[in-house]
Amino acid sequence: MEAGIREVKNRFSEYLRRVKQGETLLITERNIPVAKLVPIRDNEQLPILTLMEQGIVSWRGGKPQGMASPPAIRSTASIAALVVEDRR
Repeated sequence: MEAGIREVKNRFSEYLRRVKQGETLLITERNIPVAKLVPIRDNEQLPILTLMEQGIVSWRGGKPQGMASPPAIRSTASIAALVVEDRR
């Protein structure tokens, strides 16, 4: 099925129900596709959940706080030079 952004916004619950039932929704803006809403298959698991099960990451249920302070950069080169080097 296909619908414009405004239509999806106004009837989101209905479209979400249809996606849950297995349909795929192509969202358009001025008849140009901009997004696709697809159902998650039963056996498909979000990558983060897999990492949690493997013990690689953990989550205590709260909002991520980020780093207390930015990491120190130990270099005499400028940030721009480091970015250029990293992109090579």
